[in-house]
Amino acid sequence: MPAMEATVAARRQLGTRENLDDHVYEHLKTMIAHRTLAAGQRIEISQLCQDLGVSRTPLVSALKRLSQERLVEWRSRRGVFVRRLSLRELALVFELREVLEGLSARRAAAVIEPRQVEAFRSLFADIAPDRETPDLRRTYMVQDYAFHTGLVDIGGSAPLTQTMQSVNVMVAAFGGGLIRPIREVMAEHQPIFEALQRRDPEGAEAAMRLHIRRSVEWLHHEADLHEQSRRSEQQALA
Repeated sequence: MPAMEATVAARRQLGTRENLDDHVYEHLKTMIAHRTLAAGQRIEISQLCQDLGVSRTPLVSALKRLSQERLVEWRSRRGVFVRRLSLRELALVFELREVLEGLSARRAAAVIEPRQVEAFRSLFADIAPDRETPDLRRTYMVQDYAFHTGLVDIGGSAPLTQTMQSVNVMVAAFGGGLIRPIREVMAEHQPIFEALQRRDPEGAEAAMRLHIRRSVEWLHHEADLHEQSRRSEQQALA
């Protein structure tokens, strides 16, 4: 959809809702998750008001809520900015994700049907990890998101769903995409699928936590290297 048509569509949608604050908030959150508002970008409040066809009041209210969720930050005399996460901060987000995804897999394994397991497997049927390209990585990320969110839905926990949505927005907005090779992460899916097939909650949780834990370890390792490099640069300048 062209940018102008998207703006008009958004304005019409937001203008016909009773709870305008909530819908402006959801719209901005989606823009951050899709990186329409990119990490580090200054949010032009007046322009957004014009684009969405709303006054400052619901927009500022939405930005305050996003600030509480640490998705944006208010800087004195400078305005509102989409947050940037360091590698270390992102590793901490993934630590939280490890616990939540493990619980999601445990809950889903207790009630999942064989056809649902096969549906998850089929998501990756056309992914050829030996031919990794930018397009393939984007395709994989879409399918992987469907797998992980699908498990949450099967688990049937509204609080878990709500919490995972917030975590997933941070991962989508600040994670920089798939952080490890497709071959590696797809191999880690197999023990998860097998535990789900057995309806083994403990096995599913353990396999899922190991899957996410390896990304946590990778992120902490990269953060260590980055911090060591910065210290070396500072010492060289001293």
